[in-house]
Amino acid sequence: MKHDILAIDIGGSKYMTGLLNEEGGIYAANRCACTPGSGEKVMAGIIAAARLLLEKNPDYRPDCIGVTIPGLADPKTGYWVEASFSGISNIPVAAILSKEFDIPVYIDNDAQACALAERLFGACRGVGDFLYLTVSNGIGGAIFAKDSLYYGAFGNAGELGHITVVENGRPCKCGKSGCLEMYAAGPGIVRNYMELGGCGTTEKREVDAKYIAGLAAKEDPLAVETFKLEGYYLGKAIAGACNLINPRYVIIGGGVSLAFAVYEKYLLENIRRFIYRSANKELKIMPSAFGYNGGLLGAAAVAVCGRCKKFGWGTF
Repeated sequence: MKHDILAIDIGGSKYMTGLLNEEGGIYAANRCACTPGSGEKVMAGIIAAARLLLEKNPDYRPDCIGVTIPGLADPKTGYWVEASFSGISNIPVAAILSKEFDIPVYIDNDAQACALAERLFGACRGVGDFLYLTVSNGIGGAIFAKDSLYYGAFGNAGELGHITVVENGRPCKCGKSGCLEMYAAGPGIVRNYMELGGCGTTEKREVDAKYIAGLAAKEDPLAVETFKLEGYYLGKAIAGACNLINPRYVIIGGGVSLAFAVYEKYLLENIRRFIYRSANKELKIMPSAFGYNGGLLGAAAVAVCGRCKKFGWGTF
């Protein structure tokens, strides 16, 4: 039986809605800017975008919804628990969407969801042990171990973005300081660039990580130094995680993964510097091939796995 999925990817600065099939095929999708506001405001915008997508594609009738959540999520209760970067917390996402569209809703943290997508549709098909890291406006992670997602004792395993990489460093909205997210996520990259002497604006646009990556590709000295730092911070955190969980692959997704070629050399240098090499001889590091569609595919994977409990999804 054919199953169509309404996929919703909630990000820090945007949200995407899409219609997908169970194999990860995308029929239609749209992308909307997400302005800062309350969780209720964000949900209202998502519902309006999803309804518009369904109206424009009447031939597709999804029988379930999958949602990726930035920050902490509880797949069992369907709650968006907390997003430290935005301050949004305690939103019953599954209940709101189920009531609105009258079909089952499955949610998970965005990194967990994207890890599921890699296992179902991407580079990790047939791979049971890997680490997924999403690097965008924030940083999250997910652990696949023995062909199941590992959630930890309290459902929040994989939060690599809150590993301390700088002692007494920049304050993070999670409540501590020096977190990887403050140095290697998009806003952190911009801040690194400015602290090295770069300018935060140009005549045409505000500087962001994508712009700096473009400069680095053209060998602009400050931008290159910025992405050397990116390789250092990410490499330090990834090496520590690999020493602990010993995965076969590390997949890097999120918007910053699109600049992987710019910082790959520095990332690998620092992973080699900090990792226990003899214990991780066959480790492979690669960017996700999904690009900006990773979150939509993650949402679809959450729906597929939520419906049939594949790969231990939703178990603690």
